[in-house]
Amino acid sequence: MRTTAQGQPAHFGRYGRFAVRVLALFAILAVVMAVIAVQVYRTVGAMVEANAWVSHTHEVMRQIVTVRATLRDAEAAQRAYVIGGNASRMADAYVALSRLDERLARLRDLVADNAQQLADAQQLGTVLDQRKEGVVQLIATYRESGLAGVQANTHFAAGREQDALIDAVTTRMIAYEEGLLAQRMASVESTGLRTRALTLLAVLLCLGVMGLALVLTLREQSRRLASERRVVASNEELARSLASSQRLGDTLNQLSDLGHLLQGCRSLDEATAGLQTALAGLFPDSSGAVNLINASQNLIAPASSWGESTTADPVFAPDDCWALRLGHAYPEEGSIATFTCKHLPGGSHDPHTRLCVPLFAQGATLGTLLLSKTAPIDRETRHAAIAAAEQVSLAIANLRLQETLRTQSLRDSLTGLFNRRYLEVSLARDLTRAIRRSQPLAVLMLDVDHFKRFNDSFGHDAGDTLLAQFGELLATLARSEDVACRYGGEEFTIVMQEADAALALDRAEDIRRQVAEMQVLHRNQNLGQVTVSIGIASYPQDGDSPEQLLRRADRALYTAKHNGRNQVCVADRS
Repeated sequence: MRTTAQGQPAHFGRYGRFAVRVLALFAILAVVMAVIAVQVYRTVGAMVEANAWVSHTHEVMRQIVTVRATLRDAEAAQRAYVIGGNASRMADAYVALSRLDERLARLRDLVADNAQQLADAQQLGTVLDQRKEGVVQLIATYRESGLAGVQANTHFAAGREQDALIDAVTTRMIAYEEGLLAQRMASVESTGLRTRALTLLAVLLCLGVMGLALVLTLREQSRRLASERRVVASNEELARSLASSQRLGDTLNQLSDLGHLLQGCRSLDEATAGLQTALAGLFPDSSGAVNLINASQNLIAPASSWGESTTADPVFAPDDCWALRLGHAYPEEGSIATFTCKHLPGGSHDPHTRLCVPLFAQGATLGTLLLSKTAPIDRETRHAAIAAAEQVSLAIANLRLQETLRTQSLRDSLTGLFNRRYLEVSLARDLTRAIRRSQPLAVLMLDVDHFKRFNDSFGHDAGDTLLAQFGELLATLARSEDVACRYGGEEFTIVMQEADAALALDRAEDIRRQVAEMQVLHRNQNLGQVTVSIGIASYPQDGDSPEQLLRRADRALYTAKHNGRNQVCVADRS
């Protein structure tokens, strides 16, 4: 089954491209529709605004006509009163004049946003005020002087001029509003046409995108039908992959268990013993070994193995293994194994039936993990072996580090003997055991005579050489069950288990003689004779606690030095 660059089946990539195309089409459609919707919204808003202005224009024109008609009503009522003498018509004239002020104020409010119309409205207001004053004066004149007085009044003659001016101003204002009305009606019509065009465009675009999406869907459907047939064929491959994944999961669990097992180990011997069983379970159809390099880094020997023997020579040099030379597993996967490791048996074996994995950790070479099968090693086994090698490398490096730290915490770095801290712990433990078993125990306190003279005469390096050689001698002369320690400076202590005072005295004398015969060379220079003073205290005669025994042995040592040095002195029991 074809796959994409990301490892997915090809039809998944095709479905993805189809989805992207459809989404892109609808995204474009959504964007265009959004733009059209915004334009339609703005166009409708403009249309609503234009309609509002049309209504405003009509309102202005109606108000102009109303103002002029109100004035005419007032004038008609005034003439009817003057001609007919009807007093009720005089009241009608005053009512019409009061309404005229309100309607003129309304007209001014309507044209407040138009400078030209507002100026005309102001002029109209001025003339109307004059005309109103003339109407009122004519009524008053009629009441006082009759019709003859009215005809003689100047307002009577000016009325016609004022009416003509009012008609001219209102006519001009109406004409101006009609011009605005024509413009606004044209804008409404244009906006309506644009709205219809945008709506038609949106419908056509939707139909086009939907049609294209339908074509893509039908084409993809035909492709999916073909892909389904390929999917049926790929199910078997998927089943095999699931089985492989299950095996990989089991292997990972076993590797995890191996890691926990190694983390729980307290010594390298314990770890290598557990690896024999753990690796045999991890690689059931194979043989192999964990080979570790020695302290000198020149030889590699098996530390743990399972199955049949996999090497021609169990002990080999690091250069005999190509995995250690190259720094990675050998032979490489899919490669032609040109060379064969010298530590492997020759013959007609397929090189890929054996695998050497180097063990590296913390920048150090630890050894190799060797795996051998009757059939070529598959990829899963190879990866499991490399992962197991990493677990083993870390565990071995940690255990060696723990052993080094443990040794450094218990041993004196110069002499290689136990240190004072270890003495305090071991003496309490050994004395408790001696008391429980009713067995004797002896403590020897030793001090190199005139050690300061060696330092002063030959230097501190020479003193260190003397102490190191003295420590080697004590380690050689002490029994396997004895505990030899550097107590501090040039003082040393030996704890002898199951040794009474007589045996301790014999051993102390032997140490004193051997020290006197010791030849210490520093930079090809003989440092001269070295002597030692020794004090002895023993259980149960000299005490039943570590403090008592050490104190009595130290007093005996002081006595030996006071009496001339180079001698053994037993604690005074008086």
